[in-house]
Parts: sequence; C-alpha cells; structure tokens
Amino acid sequence: MNLAATNLHAVPGFETTDYALLDGCIVWTGSNARTDHPRNLAHPWHATPVVYDPKALRAGAALAWAGMDTHIGLLGWLAGQHLVFPLELARPRLNAVAQALRARDLVGFETAALRVLGLGHGLTPSGDDLLGGVFFTLAHAPIAAWRSAMPGVHARIRGAAQNATNPISAALLDDLMRGSSYRVLHDVFDAFHAGKPGPNTDAVNRLLRLGASSGGDMLAGVFLALQICEPPSDTL
Repeated sequence: MNLAATNLHAVPGFETTDYALLDGCIVWTGSNARTDHPRNLAHPWHATPVVYDPKALRAGAALAWAGMDTHIGLLGWLAGQHLVFPLELARPRLNAVAQALRARDLVGFETAALRVLGLGHGLTPSGDDLLGGVFFTLAHAPIAAWRSAMPGVHARIRGAAQNATNPISAALLDDLMRGSSYRVLHDVFDAFHAGKPGPNTDAVNRLLRLGASSGGDMLAGVFLALQICEPPSDTL
C-alpha cells in the first residue's frame, strides 16, 4: 500500500512492516487473509462477547497441555527445556511471573511483569507475548481478588511499555489486556471451553503457527494464568 496516497503514516523505525499509523493509532495494512484482528485496517475483526466458565477453560487447557508434543517458544520454558539467548539468562525473571501468579500476589506479579516487558527478539518480543497471554486470560477468567486493582495495573504496564518495548508490540499488548486479539486466540478459548479433543488440538495448532514463536509464547501465558502448569520446581 502506498502510504503517501492515504492518511496513513509509516511507524518510525518499522517502515518495512505491515503496520502503519492512522491518526496516531497502530493499524495492520497487510493483505494476508488469515490476519483476523481488530487492527486489520481493511477488514477489522472483533470477537463476539463470550462469558466463559473458568473451570471449563481450565479443563480444556489441561487437556491441551497433556496432549502437546511440541513446545514452541516459552512453552519450552514450562516444559523444562533450555531456552535460546537471551531468554535462558532471563529465566529468573520469567519464574518470578509464574511464582506471583501461583501465589496470587498482585504486587509481585506487576513487579515481575515490568521486568519481562520487551524481553526477547522480534516484532513482538517473547516477554510481551507471554504477558499478553496472561492478561488476555485474566480479562476472560479474572482473579476475583484482583478485579478492582487491574485497571491501575493495566495503566502502569501500558505506560512502561512505551519505553520498554516497540510501539507495535505495545499496541498489541494493550489489545490483549483489553481481552481482544487475533481470532485464533479467541478460537483457542472457545475450544478450551467446549473441551472437545479434536477442535481443541486444531485451535492450539493454529495458534502455534502465529509468528515465529508468538503463538507459543501467548499460550504459555494462558497456561500460567489458568494454573495449568508451571516451570519445573528445580528451576524456581
């Protein structure tokens, strides 16, 4: 798309990507039909509001985790595998996120999350995708004791992301905090809730094909937030 012929402007430093700025808002301008997302400029996609039963989500997620034989991205961390640089060096930071979620320690979780922002390589670093999966899950299966404090946590994470990561990843993380993202992530939640092995596996496999590791990193955050699995105890 010719940005000069539209109201779009290139994102500084990311001119070769399929993202642009429209009135200061990050939008996706590519032509790949599989990118169903609210920021798709030509065909924005929005999920139909759904109320999930957290117990059903956990049961479906447990079924998916038990059946996984490939651990892409930070799913490998949950499976006790060695991580690529620089993520292996940041294992204590990742573990702190898991510990805080398990302990239902909101202050500890926010502190750990701030140290994971921007961690990793790529357009959406693994740390951002992991947190996005956690926040997306908490939007749809909230922790009751955290509910009133979450808007403040979101605001502080949103503010920190402006400096800790790139503007595209920060925008996509903001969507995830609002409980809105790629259709395939919503499909995974629908499949978890239904709890049927075939659709469950299909949805997970489609999510794992998202980006180089983004799907796996987000799914790791989902599993953590749903308390399905955690890093092996000898790494904590």
